Amino acid sequence: MPGSRTARVLGRLWFRALQCEGPSLPPGPCLILLNHPNGLLDPLAAAALLDRRAGWLAKATLWKIAPLRPFLAAFRAIPVSRPKDGGATPESIQQSFRKVHEVLARGGSVALFPEGVSHTGADLAPLKTGAARIALSSPVPVTIIPAGLVYGDRATFRHSVLLQLGAPILWEDLAGQGPEPRAVTELTSRIRAALKPLTLHDADVRCLALAQEVAWLMAEGPGSRVDLEALRVRVQGLLPHLSSLPEETLAALEARVHAVQAWLRAKGLRPDQVGHPYPGAEVRRWLPGAGLRMLAVALLWLPGVLFWPPYRLIGWAAGYFTDEGDQTATLKLLGGLLLLPLWAALLGGVAGFRWGWGAALLPPLALLAAGLGLPIFERAAEDLQAIRGFLRHRDPAVPDLLEARRNLLEAFPELGC
Repeated sequence: MPGSRTARVLGRLWFRALQCEGPSLPPGPCLILLNHPNGLLDPLAAAALLDRRAGWLAKATLWKIAPLRPFLAAFRAIPVSRPKDGGATPESIQQSFRKVHEVLARGGSVALFPEGVSHTGADLAPLKTGAARIALSSPVPVTIIPAGLVYGDRATFRHSVLLQLGAPILWEDLAGQGPEPRAVTELTSRIRAALKPLTLHDADVRCLALAQEVAWLMAEGPGSRVDLEALRVRVQGLLPHLSSLPEETLAALEARVHAVQAWLRAKGLRPDQVGHPYPGAEVRRWLPGAGLRMLAVALLWLPGVLFWPPYRLIGWAAGYFTDEGDQTATLKLLGGLLLLPLWAALLGGVAGFRWGWGAALLPPLALLAAGLGLPIFERAAEDLQAIRGFLRHRDPAVPDLLEARRNLLEAFPELGC
């Protein structure tokens, strides 16, 4: 399954932690429906985490971008023309539907984004009716699976992602009606209702932001490796409680949370470090590994320095060419896949010309070493963060913060999940 292998390789390269939760996909043809918060990283993350290969519906305009065509082929992407892009006709849409139905008729699965557009909005975008019409017009029975994508920090290299699979959507009562407008509308509504709880989306922007801030403050690990499913459950559990609070109570809670965040930023600490006692036995166990990691970083610093300029250039270019948060990671990934090998080739050419062609192999090997050394650099960064936490663990403000944490747990028991 070349597409799955490609997705897993790229997924493990971009993401530090990939997490999949929920029931396994049932046998037979499935229509997998996902939210769309992060551009081309969404199909990459989902394909890397799904336990089977699926075809993907993708907007036809992507085929105009030459570097994407090999990936579109590897992922078995099915082009669909959207009215907003121009060129969409009833015939072209029906042709896309026929290709999807052919995959489903062979017992395969197809994944798509019913929002129809990647976005940074707090709530799900209005769902298009295509998913419902595909299911209702399918020549074979299809299981509809909702799936939510949640990111630790969607624009950042080497952070975490969660794919939360939901239970199949019940729609047998609509199946006999075919793609009749009322059935399409009802099934689309059911899809939205099933998809929303699996994500970090909500129409109440203020309460959603506060719920996420509180949930992150209660996280048990660094943002790049936090249990995103526990965080999602906490956010979803908090939302109805926060929405029911009086305005003055909500405002007071916001002020308290923002004050804690400001203190953490000023001290350079993570929430999970506040109140950690750093017992002597733990510190003694940690020291040998930390020392070895620092030694490894000292040995790997040269490959890191060699590829620091293009790495920084990619980050700058992504920020320069888009201010849309859902596209930043896509540009960084594509830029890295293009620019880093070119930089290695350029350095190799210079080294070969200057010191002989045997030296031309050194930059590509340095790029490989830098890539393989990423986990070591990340663990070393955590070691430095642990040192900072140890130095700050007796800060006079810590008891007040722990008391605030206890108050939150008492007020919102779901935070203790």
